[in-house]
Amino acid sequence: STVDRIFTALHGYMEAICNDARIAFGEDDSIVKLFKLIKEKHPAFQSIGPRGQDIVKVLRSLSAIIDALQPVRNKASLAHPNEHLLEQAEAMLVMNTTKTIMHYLDNRIVDWENQNQSTK
Repeated sequence: STVDRIFTALHGYMEAICNDARIAFGEDDSIVKLFKLIKEKHPAFQSIGPRGQDIVKVLRSLSAIIDALQPVRNKASLAHPNEHLLEQAEAMLVMNTTKTIMHYLDNRIVDWENQNQSTK
């Protein structure tokens, strides 16, 4: 059930990021769509810094990972009645990957907010 909950938390967190930044999104937008909107429209992601092109590649890869996590959550966790659930190692992989994405988003936004507070 943790796989379902952490994935749902990530989805909700991305919606909150969009709301806070006044980024318009649809009520039924997927988590992949929200991630794309955040990367493209949130001011914290406009200047990535050194090795920006490489970081953009990492972010594109994360988009593919997020896209792969959704069916895993839906078809192999307790999100819905499923006969076959993830084994512990794979469940930990999903949870740790999701936490990494959340931490990155949070750190990038907090750093951006701190920089903008110090320039006021």
